[in-house]
Amino acid sequence: MAKPSKDVRVTIPTNEEYRRLGLGRHIVDRPSHPSLYVSSWPVTNGLYTMGDKFRYRHPHLNYNSVMVTTIGNHYDEGVWWRLQNMLRYTEEQGILVALEELDDMSMMPTDAIGIMRGAASKLALDAGFDWCFMVDTDVLLEEDTLVRLLKHDRAVVFPFLNILKDAAPGAPISSPRLMRSGMGLQPVRWAAMSCMLFSTKVFNCLDHYAWHGHDAHFSQSLDHYGHRIHVDTDTVVDVTKGPARHSMKDFDALMVDMKRAHDGFLHDDRDRRPPPNWDSAFDKGYVDEHGVYWGLEQWRRFDMGGPLYFGQMNGKAQETQSEGPGRNGGGGDEHNGEP
Repeated sequence: MAKPSKDVRVTIPTNEEYRRLGLGRHIVDRPSHPSLYVSSWPVTNGLYTMGDKFRYRHPHLNYNSVMVTTIGNHYDEGVWWRLQNMLRYTEEQGILVALEELDDMSMMPTDAIGIMRGAASKLALDAGFDWCFMVDTDVLLEEDTLVRLLKHDRAVVFPFLNILKDAAPGAPISSPRLMRSGMGLQPVRWAAMSCMLFSTKVFNCLDHYAWHGHDAHFSQSLDHYGHRIHVDTDTVVDVTKGPARHSMKDFDALMVDMKRAHDGFLHDDRDRRPPPNWDSAFDKGYVDEHGVYWGLEQWRRFDMGGPLYFGQMNGKAQETQSEGPGRNGGGGDEHNGEP
């Protein structure tokens, strides 16, 4: 081996040294930590879930496999446990699901959403999934939401959004406007991108820039390649709040909202609580020692923390490094990132 031009040795501080440096809040010591991103992938081939659709589908390594990607991890109240219940119900139907929380790289709130959606599409496609389900962290899913959308076997299908609170009541969230649920599958020119199911084949034609801009820009990119959005008005999901509509705000109000969102992004523990009145003796699901709810106990694989996590694995430090901050400056504490 050739002699290096300079002898450099990397020394990673201990957790106590990080705390003395004032970096203690970046140590990932619980699943609700702001820098913890869940990455949970199972393995199966899903052939028996296809039914009659198998007659016209080309061969696939994992039929009906779905990568569920959340755009960030800063969930509104009630979103996390509903997501977990949907994942469990979908697996109970024999459908493979994986969960990947997209690392929020925004310098200012929402400025990286296009990048995150683009990254999700490439990850789902490159990892060999059949479908990609993208959902924002303010969407209150029902346990059968994903199963209902999959039954259509459409390249692009959205559920019907019920906005619970909107700064601009009655403002359009699709064109043409869909004024009520219960109208079956409806083609639209564009629709709000809060919750979307795609065949990953669609991503073969979309470039990364298609995800930037607003909803109408994205649908135009789809239309360029012959894809149309369909909204399943029979599958309804509540959304805690309407679109941000920053362009409607004056500058001072916008800055106040941005500061509030930025402070919450940095410091808030992530809301991963169980359903209200959840009872371990009678209800499905699992709550760990941190009070974090999981649809199944075996999904409690938060030590992975996403593809870029560099903390500890399976309760032991990796041989190649010691403890300390991981991705985004965060890091694992003793025993799988736990205290």
